[in-house]
Amino acid sequence: MISNAIEAIGQNTGTVTIRLDENPQDVSIEIEYSGPGIPKDVLPNIFEPLFTTKQEGTGLGLVSCKSIVESHKGKISVTNDPTRFSVTIPKTISKK
Repeated sequence: MISNAIEAIGQNTGTVTIRLDENPQDVSIEIEYSGPGIPKDVLPNIFEPLFTTKQEGTGLGLVSCKSIVESHKGKISVTNDPTRFSVTIPKTISKK
């Protein structure tokens, strides 16, 4: 996600901000960047396998991130204006 943020900013001056927060139940990480937002028609597809807007992309980066987060019983989401990826992972996972 950080690499994608840096690539989205490109040659322009911009920032990538990473925030970490925790409470007794979970840990939250936000990655926000100042580059151009994700186009509205693209946004619903970014976590789909093999979906990419890059010339040389594989479409496996964000789907891999989602898979890793979900394997830890977490959630990942994205919003625009500014573009912000949010990841929340529980501190403890009940074994059932």
